[in-house]
Amino acid sequence: MLQICGAVGIAVVSILGTNLWIAFHPVPRPQVPLTAGLHGTWAAVSEELDNRVKERFPLGSSEKEMALELRREGFSRQDWESSVDLEHEAMRDESNWVCKQSAHVFWRADAEGRLTSIRGQYPIGICL
Repeated sequence: MLQICGAVGIAVVSILGTNLWIAFHPVPRPQVPLTAGLHGTWAAVSEELDNRVKERFPLGSSEKEMALELRREGFSRQDWESSVDLEHEAMRDESNWVCKQSAHVFWRADAEGRLTSIRGQYPIGICL
């Protein structure tokens, strides 16, 4: 009887431990064109993302088309205002079991829905 209780106890602890591990260590998301293959120092990664964003969505291009592409790549809008003066933000969580990290795209658009400024940023993550 004591052996059965011990085995059940070990099973319960194992299940709880596994669930806690999964809850606090997200599975990495698949890579997407804007962020695939980024490597180096945090500053280099952020600069490369900025270059990719500016090349992919040049000034004067459609905000709507940019937003659709960002959604396809797993970015979600972080602001809820619709003011033309506001710098809008979209974020893609790229956390893994070692680091909490994310890619950000910031932009402004004119009244006709054309990009007037855009930039990418990959801030320093929090790593174990």
